[in-house]
Order: sequence, then structure tokens, then C-alpha cells
Amino acid sequence: MTSHAAHETAVVERVRPRDLVLFAVTAALLVALPWMLVSAGSEPVSYRDSQGMDAEAPAWVGVLVLFVPLLGWSGLKAFHLLRGPAAAVVGPGGIKLFPEAVGGLYLRDEEPDVDLPWDEVERVVLWRIRRKWLWFVPVWESRVGVEKTTDWYGVSQREPTAKQRRSREARPDGSPVRLGAMLNARSVRLAPRGARAIAAAAARFAPGVAVVDERFFGRPQVVEVRPGRDRRRY
Repeated sequence: MTSHAAHETAVVERVRPRDLVLFAVTAALLVALPWMLVSAGSEPVSYRDSQGMDAEAPAWVGVLVLFVPLLGWSGLKAFHLLRGPAAAVVGPGGIKLFPEAVGGLYLRDEEPDVDLPWDEVERVVLWRIRRKWLWFVPVWESRVGVEKTTDWYGVSQREPTAKQRRSREARPDGSPVRLGAMLNARSVRLAPRGARAIAAAAARFAPGVAVVDERFFGRPQVVEVRPGRDRRRY
């Protein structure tokens, strides 16, 4: 934090919809666990260990082998979600964006990937990138990034061409060609609600810097600031 820490706004990540499903499934299995253990019974079952040796264990151990990793993963997510490490810090001196330390755990690095004063920020952009959930389900991941006043769109371009603005193509790094070339390098995973919180804070500290929703091609929208309480943590 800077010397203006008392006036800064910290933006934290809220629970993601897919994790609500995970927590619900884990809770249901936790309730059903005693019945599952009793149903499995204590009869010995044979298995082959990692060294290729034959061994025996009670049948209920197999239930725990399947359940404990799920409980551990859900517990780690819930722990870091409740801790609420900052994904972004917005203050009089500028904006900081903190990347995920471990994907999906809501844990953020202590050192920011982005730490820029307002006079170097052209705009803050909410955009999205294709990811795979469970390694095979295609999903959209929302990201918030910063475009600098010195960004270039090409070797000799300070602004995107009309063709680039109309293009649906993406660069190899995943960022749309109509956005700054370095956007992905200055972006972190953050839900749209986080972008609205950043917009509310930026309106206080840097009214000239717009927060723009660029998730949907051809429909860029300035993120409007909703009236409400003046909070220091979202």
C-alpha cells in the first residue's frame, strides 16, 4: 500500500457461479458421507498400490479416496474466498492489479502485475477470453486490463484501424485485435462486478479514465457508476 492507503479502494473477487455448484455438490456429499461409508462396509477389498504390490483395505477407504480431494479443493477455495485478497487496488496514485497465485483458488499474488499512475492509463477494459473448464468444457473467462497512453496497435500505429475495430479476430495471446497489443499482459481474471467496483473507485480518483466493457463484439459500453455507499472495499 502507498501512503494514501487509507483512501484506497480494494476490489476482491466474489464467488464464481461454477464454484457455487461445486460447493453445493460438496455439501451434499458431506451430508451423505456417513451413509456412504456405512453402505460401503468394512469388508476388505484388494487393490494394487503404486509400486505394483497387491494389498487390501476396507471398502469404505475407497469412498474417502474419492471424497477427500473434492473436500480439500472446495475447502481451499472457500478459505481464500473468505479471506478476500485484493484483486485490484484503486487509489489517488493509480491502479494496481494482482494476478491469481493459483488458478481457481481465489488466492492473489502479493506483488501486482500492474502498478500504474493515472496519467499513464488510457482506459480500463473489461474483456473476455476462451478457457476450458475441467479441461474440456469451453467457457468464457472475464478479465480486467489496462491500456496505457503509450500503447501501440502496430509497428507504426497509435490507434486501431477501422478494419481492426471491425475485426472479430484475436491475437495469439487471446486479446482481440481491436484492443491494445499488450492488454493481456496487463490483465487479471476478474468478474464484471469487479469492473463495476473499479469504475466506481476510478470515478472518484480519476474521472477522466473510462472503464469500458469490451466483452461483446461491436457493443463496447462504458461501465456506468451506480449510486450507493462510499465503500473502501468491494
